[in-house]
Amino acid sequence: MFVHEEEQLGKIYDSRIMGRLLSFLEKDWWMIAVSLVLGLIVAAAEIVFPAIIQRAIDRDIFPVYRLVTLNEEEVELHDEYVLNVRDSNYVILQADLSELPRNRARNAEPVEYYLFEKSKVEEEFDSQELTRYPVVGTDKLLIPYDDLQKMEGEERVFSRSVLLVLRDANWQGLLRLAILFLIISIIRFIASYAQILLTATAGQNSMHRLRMSTFSHIQRLPVQYFDRNPVGRLVTRNTNDVQALNQFFTEVVTSLFYDGFLLIGLMVFLPLYNWRLALVTFGVVPPLLLATVIFRRLLRDAFRKVRVRLAKINAFLAEHFSGIKVVQMFRQERKRLNAFNVINESHFKARFGQMILFAIFRPLVDLLLISTIAAVLWFGANWVVGGVLTIGFLAAFLRYVEKFFQPIRDLSEKFQVMQQAMASGERIFMLADEAEEVYDGAKLPAKTDGGIEFRDVSFAYNDEDWILKDINFRIKPGERVAFVGATGAGKTSIINTLCRFYEIQRGKILVDGKDARNLDKKDLRSRIGIVMQDVFLFLGDIETNIKLRSDISHDRVEAAAIVTNADKFISKLPDGYKAPVQERGVNLSVGERQLVAFARALAINPSILILDEATSSVDTKTEALIQDAIHKLLEGRTALIIAHRLSTVRDADRIIVLDHGRMVEEGTHDALMKRKGVYYGLYKLQFEHKI
Repeated sequence: MFVHEEEQLGKIYDSRIMGRLLSFLEKDWWMIAVSLVLGLIVAAAEIVFPAIIQRAIDRDIFPVYRLVTLNEEEVELHDEYVLNVRDSNYVILQADLSELPRNRARNAEPVEYYLFEKSKVEEEFDSQELTRYPVVGTDKLLIPYDDLQKMEGEERVFSRSVLLVLRDANWQGLLRLAILFLIISIIRFIASYAQILLTATAGQNSMHRLRMSTFSHIQRLPVQYFDRNPVGRLVTRNTNDVQALNQFFTEVVTSLFYDGFLLIGLMVFLPLYNWRLALVTFGVVPPLLLATVIFRRLLRDAFRKVRVRLAKINAFLAEHFSGIKVVQMFRQERKRLNAFNVINESHFKARFGQMILFAIFRPLVDLLLISTIAAVLWFGANWVVGGVLTIGFLAAFLRYVEKFFQPIRDLSEKFQVMQQAMASGERIFMLADEAEEVYDGAKLPAKTDGGIEFRDVSFAYNDEDWILKDINFRIKPGERVAFVGATGAGKTSIINTLCRFYEIQRGKILVDGKDARNLDKKDLRSRIGIVMQDVFLFLGDIETNIKLRSDISHDRVEAAAIVTNADKFISKLPDGYKAPVQERGVNLSVGERQLVAFARALAINPSILILDEATSSVDTKTEALIQDAIHKLLEGRTALIIAHRLSTVRDADRIIVLDHGRMVEEGTHDALMKRKGVYYGLYKLQFEHKI
């Protein structure tokens, strides 16, 4: 059963489904390609930002220098980083300490210095006061950080205005970094905007194609598919399931490029930045992967339950809203409400269980993030105190840790959308894999006579539960033949097999001497006009419902309405043929809907006309109008008339009586009445009881 199949769905990721989904993106491949490049730019910008902040802190905001002792060989190796103070004492920017051998970096003097241009310091202070500060090279002066904080009375020795002058180079450096930061931010904004726009556009285009493909496919499915699948479930396929895929493309795919590039970029960059702290950070990956695997399995089961129960809700609602009149007439509101409550409660419990899983997993990711930050702080702070790292470096690395978890957190939040997309994709493609009706075949001539013949036809809807058994009859072109019999005798099955809504298992059906199974279905059905007992009208206007085919002109619509007497009520409407028709034609009476159906059948000018209980639901006055229309409608056309009310078939050229799927009698009304067989019994029964 179909429901059982749904219970088996629920993979987190299916490459086969993803491949089929991506096939709908083929026409927009360039958008995806550009989005990949833009995602790389955005991720690169995110990686650059903390490095800029680190440089600003370590080289311009707090550019302290440390004294180290180096031998000649070490000086030659690190000449670009060190400046000689005296003898073997050298000064190096603390941010560059990590470039030195580890033992030298750890043995650096703890005193922190600032390096200023000597000429600028001399402009602000007496040169004799500066003799206590060592000169670096010929134009630099090394001043301890503590001296910059000294007070004389209530004023600092190095006032704020003096420091602004002395640190002019730092301010210039900060300005350059700020401008660089702003430029990269603008580039990131433009790239991110363009990436989201392109990805969303490609996603919307693909969903438009998918929705059109799904609807087109559903229309080409054989009628028996709709017999075993509730309408509500099919509506869900083309609405909820497509919307789930739409969310996947707009929310997941849009951020997937950025998150993927950022995660990969950080995994490559962090070991190069500082491999020790990178190991501390990556230590959280194994427990995170384990938690993700467990979460995926639990979520798969939970999500499958949610989707199955949602499909049941949709099917229940579609069925009961369609039959609301019956529910209200038989006072079934309370009973139906209780039945819905059972389904709704089941959906609530499944959804609540899913929420509990997310309530555990998301805080778990945050806990791992906090634990990683704490570990990085512990090790990093020790290395800062030991002079191996700087404050700016540690601050930047902590920012990198947060960015490392950002894609992981995003993916966990998008987990539900991805799961829903995979489940919806599987359901949609399960529907797409259903075999369509085969329309190809020979076409009838432009002008057909309408001759029909059934030769030894047997038919069953299910297995060998035969509805029609060895049916044989021939209808000449232009002949009117009525089919009568008790309910379930097989009358409607005659129509279903003639129109090839269902294929016969045995025998042949000939139309103008050609086997119907070899004919093009569309061409065959275009030669047949049909009026059903339960008339279906579409939302729109009366003219649209009459001319369902676009090649029918307004004059032809009006002529068909006049012949079938539908014009009598249409002309009285305020908007005439443009009068609105509500869903299923509920704003028209039963008789008016029947007249519109007759006009619709006549408008296509069919060679064969089928009337299936076409007058059984109308009043006597409307039936008189229809009977008048039928006489005009049937002129020159082959007609198959099905009716329970035998008074409507007395004028038929022949009457075929069916009983339990077999032909038991055939002849005119008078001949069958004289025979006093099955037809006679049905006729007498109706009129004796005034049926």
